[in-house]
Amino acid sequence: MTRFFLIIALFVLFAISACERGDNDLDKNFAIAYAELRIAEREYGETENGKTVRYEIMQRYEMDADVFEEKIKEIKNKPEKWLEFQNMVIAILDSTENYIKAELDSVAKSTKAKKGT
Repeated sequence: MTRFFLIIALFVLFAISACERGDNDLDKNFAIAYAELRIAEREYGETENGKTVRYEIMQRYEMDADVFEEKIKEIKNKPEKWLEFQNMVIAILDSTENYIKAELDSVAKSTKAKKGT
């Protein structure tokens, strides 16, 4: 059920940001994934749970580390795009951080339960 609400919240956020910013070539789903990965890293660090949660986020957005790094490199090559991307990520973090933390805690607990620890 919480995944359903997360999907709805992210869809609403995506729709709002699309209306506010107009058309651009930055991938909003990638910005949302980047925000989730930043929160996961901050919450779990380099622990085993942290690695698992980040892996699951990448899977949800159908990318691996190579795709992620390539996309970041592509955005960073153009300072104006990097600034726009960072502003997008900050807006996402500001509006969804508490909800995403709750979702990540749920994923971590679920992962622990699956492993039996």
